[in-house]
This record gives sequence, C-alpha cells and structure tokens, in this order.
Amino acid sequence: MKTVLNLPEQVRSLSRFPIPVAIATSLAVLLNLQVAHIIRMSDTLESQFIFACSGAFLASFAAHLWALSRNLATVWNLGTALFAAGAAAAIQSLHGDLYGQSLIALLGLALATMCTAHLRRAATIESFWRFNLQLGIALGMALVALLIVCGGLSLLLASLTFLFDFTVGNSHAHIWSTGLVLFAPLFALSMVPVEFDQPLTLSPNPDLIEKSVSTVLNFALVPLILVYSVVLHIYAFKIAIVRSMPKGEIGWLVLAFGAIGTASYTVAYPWRDVGYRPVRWFMRSWFWLMILPTVLLMLAVWQRIGAYGVTPERYCLVLFALWLAAMVAYLGSTRGRMDLRVIPASLAIGLVLSSFGPWGSAATSVRSQLAQLQRVLDKAKLLSDGRLKLDPPRVATFKYLVWSNERVASILKSLYDLGALERLAPIFSSVTDSPFSKHQPPAVQLAALGLTKWGEAIESPVSVPPPVPPEPIGISVDTGAYNRLIGPFWITRSGLIGCDFGCPSSANLEIGGTSLALSGDFVTAGRNNDAVSFDLTTVFDRKSQEREPKAQAAQTLTLNAREGRNRALLMIVLPPTPMDNPPLKFESWILLKSAPLAKK
Repeated sequence: MKTVLNLPEQVRSLSRFPIPVAIATSLAVLLNLQVAHIIRMSDTLESQFIFACSGAFLASFAAHLWALSRNLATVWNLGTALFAAGAAAAIQSLHGDLYGQSLIALLGLALATMCTAHLRRAATIESFWRFNLQLGIALGMALVALLIVCGGLSLLLASLTFLFDFTVGNSHAHIWSTGLVLFAPLFALSMVPVEFDQPLTLSPNPDLIEKSVSTVLNFALVPLILVYSVVLHIYAFKIAIVRSMPKGEIGWLVLAFGAIGTASYTVAYPWRDVGYRPVRWFMRSWFWLMILPTVLLMLAVWQRIGAYGVTPERYCLVLFALWLAAMVAYLGSTRGRMDLRVIPASLAIGLVLSSFGPWGSAATSVRSQLAQLQRVLDKAKLLSDGRLKLDPPRVATFKYLVWSNERVASILKSLYDLGALERLAPIFSSVTDSPFSKHQPPAVQLAALGLTKWGEAIESPVSVPPPVPPEPIGISVDTGAYNRLIGPFWITRSGLIGCDFGCPSSANLEIGGTSLALSGDFVTAGRNNDAVSFDLTTVFDRKSQEREPKAQAAQTLTLNAREGRNRALLMIVLPPTPMDNPPLKFESWILLKSAPLAKK
C-alpha cells in the first residue's frame, strides 16, 4: 500500500525528464527484440547503438537540469534536451567501434550532469555540493535496486527451472537487459532532488552519512594522500639529483594520484574550516602540491611520445597534465578561492572535446603513428615518394619486415586499434598484391601484414578454394648480412606447400630458383655441396613441444642448419595455439650467408 501511495510522486518526478525516459524505454525495447531474435544486429552495430543512446541519455538529462534550474518554458526545455541528445548521439556514432573514445565522451557527459543545474550566479557551492551528494545517493540506490529486483527474478526463474523443469529460454537476458537500460536509470531519475538550491550545513549532531564521510576524510583518505605526495616529491628530487628521466609508469601513477586527490578535495569541501588540521591544510594546498607531480607527468609522457608517438592513452595523460596546470593558474588568479563547479565543468568540456574532431585523441594519435611509421621506413630506406620501395614489390616482403621489427608491428597494431589501417593504402599503392586494394575487413588486412603472431590470432573469413591451384608465391631477395632470403613456404607433416592457400603439398618444392625437399623430420635447401638441412624434430615432436611450452606461443622459432651450420637459418612462425591443438602447417623462411643458391 505504501508503494502504491508513493507511485504518483515517482511518476511526477519522471515527468520532469521526458527525453531520457523515452531514450531508455526505446533502448530497452530494441534490446529485448534483439534478445528475442525478432530483429538482428551485429555485435558492432549493437554496441554502437548502446553507446549512442547512453550518450544521448546523459546529454538530455544534463540539458533538462540546466533548463529546470532556470524555470524555462516547456518548449525550451524539450528543445534543449532534444538538441543535446542528438548532438551526443552524433558524436558517439562518429566514433564507430572506437569504444575508448565513446567511454571518454560518456565520462565527460556524466561530469556535465554534476554542474549544469548550478551554472548560475544565484547558485551556491554549498547547494552544488548537496545536490551532487543526493545525485550520488540516487545512483547508489539504483544499483542496489537493480541487484535486488533483477537478481531476485533470476533466482526465482532458476528455482522454477530446478523444481519444475520450467523452461525460461532467454528470460535471464530479458531481465538484466531491461533492468540495466530501463529500470535502474528510471529509478535513479525518480530520486533526483526537485529543489536545486538547498545548501548543506554541517550539524552539531551529525547523522550517519556525515559522520562516516568525516571519519574517512580525517583519519584515512587525506593522511594517505599527503604521505603519497611526500613520496612523489622525494622521487622528483631524486630525478633532479641523478639526472635521469622518470620511468614510463610514472604517468599513470600521477594520473591516479591526481584523480583521487581532486575527488577527495571536492568531497572534503564542507570540512575545509572545521576538519582536523590535515584536512584544513589539504584544502589550502592540494593543487599547489600537484605542481611537481604534474612536471613529472609531462616528462614521462613526452619521453614516451618522443620515442613511440601519440596514443589515446598518452593523449589523455597530456590532457590531464594541462588541466592540472590550468587549475593551478586558476587558483593563483583567484588567490586560492576555488569554485568547485569549475572542476567538473572544465573536465567535462575537455573530455567531450577530446572525443571527436581532428583535434581529438583518435585523430591526433593516427597522425602521430603514421608519422612514426614513415620515419621508421625512411630510416630503413624503404620509402620513395611516400610509397613502399620493396624488391620484389609484394606484401610478403613487407611481412618479413614486420616480423623482424617490433616497432613496425607495434605501429600497425596501434593503427588497427584506432580503426585507421586504411590510411596505409597510399603507402602500399606500389605493392602489387596490396591488402588495401580490395577494401577487405581490417582483421584480414592485419593478418595479411603479418600481425597474427603479435598477440592473439585474428580470424579471417573462409574463402572458397580456386579451381586451379596457384603457383608458389615465394621470393628470394637480398637480406643484408645474409646473401639470400628464401620464402615464404609452409611446412607440414605431409610435405611442403608453396603458398598460403590452395597449393598442394609435395615432398619437393622450388622457391626463387632454390630446390627444397622434406624427408622425415629434415628439410633440405639446395643440392649437392651447396645443400643445407634443418632438423624439425622440435617442431613436429609432441613431447618436445610439451618440454618447451614457449614454442606454442605466438613467436618466430629460429633453427640453425644441421648440415651447413653457421651459414643458414630457418625461421618458422609458430601461431598462438593451445598445447592440445598444435598447428597443421608452419610458415617458414630460410636465410643464407653463403653464395646464392638460386639457379642461374
């Protein structure tokens, strides 16, 4: 009965936010139709749609708060919320499957909801603090309600299945998808305070929440932050004395320290004058304490950027360092009088702006990684007029470079993660079998460039074998210290294969004018006195593989020649496969130091 009596108040509360309610309801309906297989979306499209709706939900909620705090007319309220929702959905859609960018935008929009209702001259910092406390309680209670309701329903269905063989189908998926995107958000919206300007005043007889926050601040959080600040300053003085650059990990340590300290500064604001001495000193000195750690952060990040270029992670570290510097400058200009609203407002603007556009973290990282790749290729004299200069001009030649140069492999992986492999198409325009000529999926392009051995294997679409087996695609090229590079060819138990797909296996093969033969566990290259041979026991023998588990990892195994030792190497690419499922064939290359074995 009590719940029924409270229902009209809940409905009236939700009526203040019609656009977020409509977005959450639409997303819940769509996901339930997807779970019921009435409509079908790919995983990528579904994720993009969820991120777009999440961004639109937060943006429209922030816009409603802004309009309600100013008592704007209903038309302006709805129009502002619709515009904000559309803009946020468009930004999220532009990210494609770059989910890191979508998460950055969501974090910025979440911070915007903290301050939009109090970006007014009449609003006080005390009312801003109280509103966000109530907003945090609403979010926490929504999560608790989600666990109770959805967990209880799931437990009930599981009990019915166990006791009565009740068939539930996809009921659990329906319950949790509806709870996550509809029930929990609406529950949180219904608890958003109606009054935005109620100030917080510390009571002489504090309640449980006030007493708990005060105890944690005074006796745990602030003392630990101050001690860690001393540690960072000692480390800074050590760097100055020994004149060595900071390690790369220092960036993330300073980021975590700065984020926790800034959040603690915001929470501790009501106790700035009445807290214990560490809290009062912390409130006066926090941003000044971050000057040296910020310098450390910049040194560490610029060291990594100079060596490896910009990535989204390093971009965010630079953005945070610049924000800390701006906060210090702001404190200096206001003589230490901090307006708490500046913290979430400035962070929200910075995060949202960095999530899209040519100035954003993704676009900046792509430009930087492309420049890094061109620099590496120029240094190796493999570029001419911005295009690859390979001999022969085939992707197999470039694949060998990828295997032998982890820096090139790292850049290609970064471009793949950023969804920018297609930006390499102009560089590969001189390659006869360029993987970018047919606009293949990015995973297939990455595999064609030889990146399957770096990390997890990448699945490629299954192709139909051609009716006529193609000719072997092997090459034989100069390789610096060695005279010749022979390959690629593939070794199997049944014989040798001259191409990756569609070629028959045979005991004898000819690659680049050099004869190859497989006999038992031995492969031989060349004939008579010029022949070199390799023992493949460590590759084929199952017990040897178990003794050397590292041979099953994604790596290149190098074997010295048994006959012709010290003048030939066999490189075998071992894909990342489990011990109980060894690979059926191994991509292989032979390096020779002696005179060329190729036939004249």
